[in-house]
Amino acid sequence: MDLRHMRHFVAVAEELHFGRAALRLNIAQPPLSQSIQRLELDLGVSLLNRSRRGVEMTDAGRAFLIEARRTLMQAELSRKMARRAAEHNDELRISFVGPALYRVLPQLLVTFREKQRHGSTLLYEKASPEQMLGMLAGEFDIGFVTAATDQIERCESLLVERSAFLAAVPGDSVLAHHASVSLATLAEQDFISPPRKFAPQGYDALSMFKSAGVIPKVTQEATQTNTTLSLVSVGLGCGIVAGTAALRETPNVIFLPITDMPPYMRWELVMVWRPDHLSATAAAFVDVAKSLIAAHPEWLDVDAPINPATAAKERR
Repeated sequence: MDLRHMRHFVAVAEELHFGRAALRLNIAQPPLSQSIQRLELDLGVSLLNRSRRGVEMTDAGRAFLIEARRTLMQAELSRKMARRAAEHNDELRISFVGPALYRVLPQLLVTFREKQRHGSTLLYEKASPEQMLGMLAGEFDIGFVTAATDQIERCESLLVERSAFLAAVPGDSVLAHHASVSLATLAEQDFISPPRKFAPQGYDALSMFKSAGVIPKVTQEATQTNTTLSLVSVGLGCGIVAGTAALRETPNVIFLPITDMPPYMRWELVMVWRPDHLSATAAAFVDVAKSLIAAHPEWLDVDAPINPATAAKERR
């Protein structure tokens, strides 16, 4: 089966218009129509219904589109892996969510550098869903994502950190003088929340508040935790963040325990990788991570106290 015909079909299926698909592919429309016809002849089924009203996919077309996308992604991944192997590239490409920088990732990088002097490490801060797409496409070797992220099952994984969620409140607010806070009280404040499309299913702020029977007053959205903390620090609202955020020195931000947070809701960070495309450098990093996590069981203890002074000493 010709991958070129497959690419042509995916473009038409996504555009549902031969003219727009031809422009997207930078080819004329007649050759595009002929390419789809050859593909249908090869498969022995009709993938598209063509009429004056437009283009519609058949049941066979919808089923084929799913597999065509996977095949094209795998073909592109094979090309990338072959080129990288030919170049003998020792680069280690690591993607991560912001909270990975508060404790686990810096210590992993330091320990890895002590054992692996050659090569370079490239870091990419990405939301968890973006990381998984990049991982499956061969853009990253190692990823650090939230535990509830989709598609983790397509990779090998290692739980590297667990903590409670904390409320981040402005240091000059009334709440800053409290020892703790409830979700109901937080719902009365201006609230900073990640967009739901970037939140793991069931672990977004709205789900947390729903468990307490309240709705937050969302006045600002922020994709990254560090952005949320910066907005909290200037008094634009409160947020809910991973407990390890308390390890970061953030001016005018106070972190409070949440009294009615459901116990099953906790911050969990997972390291993921594709075992079938793991370079020797990436495999060495995985081994270092497994050893370091085994040496720090407190990183997986949700009740372990977060001590900024101890963390600063460890980083030094």
